[in-house]
Amino acid sequence: MGKPIRLLIADNDVNFSKKLKLFLEKDKTIKVINTVRDGHGLVNACRDMLPDIILADLHLPVVDSVRAIQLIIAQNEFAKILVVSADPNDRYAIEAVKAGACGYAVKKGAESYREINSAIHQIATGEVVLNPTLASQVLREFS
Repeated sequence: MGKPIRLLIADNDVNFSKKLKLFLEKDKTIKVINTVRDGHGLVNACRDMLPDIILADLHLPVVDSVRAIQLIIAQNEFAKILVVSADPNDRYAIEAVKAGACGYAVKKGAESYREINSAIHQIATGEVVLNPTLASQVLREFS
């Protein structure tokens, strides 16, 4: 087994972050290196910790998620960012993808943990992860 994926979680829902972290840490190929609660903390943690993958809620306080993604990409153009939201059709997700996010997953509690885990592994191998609705919206937006 190679080095584990170093993951940073940014979500203002502390309960979701804790439960997701516990779930993901059962997967020995993922190491959660930190959790932060806002966009400012996210940008600083990315600069200081250089995670392999960033999982960020789409609606972070202090510095909004799209701006945080722009700042992170400016620091590290190779950053891999997975955004999550409770809304499967969140229009703001397109803005996150335009800013540089390479994946979008729906967080709907415990049942979404496996999907998020899978998305992390897909992004780690260079794939882009979007649900079908968002993928078609992104294609329309970029065409």
